[in-house]
Amino acid sequence: MIELICGILIGTVMGLTGAGGALVAIPLFMQFMGQSLKEASLYSLVAVVLASLLNFLAQKSFAQYKTGLLIVIASAAGSYLTAPFKAALSSFWIAIILSLVSLYALYSVWFPVKIKTDDQPSHESFWLSTLVGLALGALTTFTGLGGGVLMLPILLGLYHFKQPNAVATSLFAVGLSSLSSLVIQIHQGADFKIGIGFFYLLGGILAAVFLLKRLSQRLSMDILIKIRQIVFSGVVLLALAKILRF
Repeated sequence: MIELICGILIGTVMGLTGAGGALVAIPLFMQFMGQSLKEASLYSLVAVVLASLLNFLAQKSFAQYKTGLLIVIASAAGSYLTAPFKAALSSFWIAIILSLVSLYALYSVWFPVKIKTDDQPSHESFWLSTLVGLALGALTTFTGLGGGVLMLPILLGLYHFKQPNAVATSLFAVGLSSLSSLVIQIHQGADFKIGIGFFYLLGGILAAVFLLKRLSQRLSMDILIKIRQIVFSGVVLLALAKILRF
């Protein structure tokens, strides 16, 4: 049943922020399922795939598909190229990478790049999306982070997407890139099995998606943004406290 609670928490965080699913999943899997940091980083991808894609379906009208697909394709290449090196990376360095990325994302959520006018056009670039995708694939493979923790600040700051577009595009790109990374790691021999806990996890995420959809219809965008900032900050700080004690 712990998987049901994990699913609700992960689905809520992903739906509110477009990021942070793995930052919730990794410490929960380590604490309550007895997994090592490396094991949790692999199994967290399942939670990220489910949470991001289900939440994306509820927000799909805001997604920027061209940018999202470019990032997904490049991230698959990044995952394929870096997967053979994961076994050589110690838990210490995984924890360091997780910590640095999380702190950067925390800063970016509270102090985003200022956009001078509300009607400033978004900035989309083939090469920028390719580089972001390659980095996303490597990050996802090495740490189990879906990449939303880094994607959201990038979409807001470098692409100048508005908040709803950034969240939906992040969910789309993170879900597919995490799926590709999971498949590549399993294909290359990672020890991975799905049991009954998978269905509890799915049920929890579905419940979170339904509740968040109802909540978003009742609150203003300004309030939702503030809730996203607070939830995201809490997730990052709690995850860091657990990860740095691995």
